[in-house]
Amino acid sequence: MELDFLPIPLTWILLALLPVLFYLYAIRPQQLLKKMGVPHPSPLPIIGNMHQTMKNGVWNPDAQVKKMKEFGAVSGVYMGRTPYVTISDPEMLREVFVKQFHKFTNRAATGMSLNVKPQCRMLTDLVDEDWKNVRSTVSPAFSGGKLKQMAGAMNTCANMLLENLGKSAEKKESFDAKELTSGFTTDVIARTAFGLEVDSQRNPQDPFVVHTRKPFAVAFRNPLFWLFFLFPKIMKPILETFQYGFLDKDVSSFFYNVVDQVMEMRQTEGKAHGRVDFMQLMMNAHKFDEDDNKEEGMQVQGIKKALTRDDVVANGFLFFIAGYETTAHTMAFTFYNLALNQEAQDKAREEINQVMENRELVDYEAVNKMTYLEMCINETLRMYAPASGVVRVSSDEVKMKWLTIPKGMNVIVPILGIHNDPERWPEPKKFIPERFTKEEREKRDPYDWLPFGAGPRNCIGMRLALMELKVGLAKVLMKYRIVTGPDTDIPLKIMKFKQFPTPENGIKLRAELLQPGGD
Repeated sequence: MELDFLPIPLTWILLALLPVLFYLYAIRPQQLLKKMGVPHPSPLPIIGNMHQTMKNGVWNPDAQVKKMKEFGAVSGVYMGRTPYVTISDPEMLREVFVKQFHKFTNRAATGMSLNVKPQCRMLTDLVDEDWKNVRSTVSPAFSGGKLKQMAGAMNTCANMLLENLGKSAEKKESFDAKELTSGFTTDVIARTAFGLEVDSQRNPQDPFVVHTRKPFAVAFRNPLFWLFFLFPKIMKPILETFQYGFLDKDVSSFFYNVVDQVMEMRQTEGKAHGRVDFMQLMMNAHKFDEDDNKEEGMQVQGIKKALTRDDVVANGFLFFIAGYETTAHTMAFTFYNLALNQEAQDKAREEINQVMENRELVDYEAVNKMTYLEMCINETLRMYAPASGVVRVSSDEVKMKWLTIPKGMNVIVPILGIHNDPERWPEPKKFIPERFTKEEREKRDPYDWLPFGAGPRNCIGMRLALMELKVGLAKVLMKYRIVTGPDTDIPLKIMKFKQFPTPENGIKLRAELLQPGGD
């Protein structure tokens, strides 16, 4: 093809432009980290460093420590054409989480989040005023007063945990710690959050249990996930047009039905029942108006606008899936650590027995006195943190130390790397609860331990999770000694491509009755 006024064919002109266009699209965006002075591995055009990320996996402490050692406390990486800055320096983390939090309020850039319900209404995905409104609504569910009222339900679920554990102990058989603890945490969350009597420990095929344990479709095998990461500007409008999210459709539909049924039941019961659980707080905010907000027992502080049905469903699901899975993992790994460290187990049991003398219920006041047990949990959270890292996005230009972070930059905090840094934690692979004595904590920077994040956007369910863990562990340790068996993997082989720390062969342990023939 030729144009009369051009001395050369148009085809040749277009071919000459292709390298320029390729540079502008695929290579030029990958110059930003270099301009910022941030060290990083060399990226490939278009895919950036995603090939290395896929090789390292998601839950891989050694890979994070290696990168920190190679590139320092501040480094970078490209996910496709999108740059991320990784920060592990404690002073800088203080800026991100607290001092300049107003510039790091959000977890994801607008272009990297999908406006697909119900996921986009989850507390983890909400931004700015939307996040503040829902956070202020949900926060009262985790106050000390509310936790005190949840102790009875937790103890009931823990008694069922003991019953199931007893079956394995009688037969002198191994049990899978994660399967056992998943049933316990599922029942606790169902009761304390929704007021539902879900007996997953006896009936693991209960529809509620089956649907809430279905994995997200975000797995590495989903090509749409990678296309979205590589070409967000192209894929975002397409996925949103078809309302395609990375949450199983069956799970969404099931949870909408559950929430509708619970809301209808609660409305039929009326306000006289005075429920104070998570679901009731969401419902109060859902039907919020001035008159409701003035009635005794119905106040929800800080609400600026009513929550939608999508808000209630999304955060109900988030509360459940995040609470049961992460807490179950932590509890299972704590059993494992105590089985391998009998001296620590004996010390924890002695403390529990002292606290529980003349008490029948492992209540809120009791668990707050179990300081050594909490040290064991904290050390387990250091070794097996549920989240490999957290992300924050700058809403404005930020200056900290020598680094200037531009608006819209993604900042990663490498939790696993920080928790396994030998300079912060000598012999990081060893289970040493004494790292969390009051004296040791005072010596250490608070940003060296981040299983729940930090600052105003930390894990909202932290206090509930710790209480739940203590109740379950205390009940078990008062009656059983947890030991290893011939099928226990030492050390555990963790699958690096899972979202949470997941052992290849499970966590196989055994339980021995402390007082044979006793109650």
